[in-house]
Amino acid sequence: MGLTEKQKNCPYCHEKGAEHYVKMIQDIPGCGMGLMLRNDGWHIWTSLRLTYVGSLKPINYCPECGRSLNEEEE
Repeated sequence: MGLTEKQKNCPYCHEKGAEHYVKMIQDIPGCGMGLMLRNDGWHIWTSLRLTYVGSLKPINYCPECGRSLNEEEE
């Protein structure tokens, strides 16, 4: 399936140039949200006042562009 321009250029679920394993989606003083690449796939993580919570299971779609994270790119 073809990707939209938004999906092709999404800075959150694509690795371009460097090996970044944490991608910030929202960074507000006192709280944050992002994507984290682990051995078993991408996970969502959040933090609120020094408390960190990560998803137990890998996510299937990028929360920003909707691209399937389980399919190989063309």
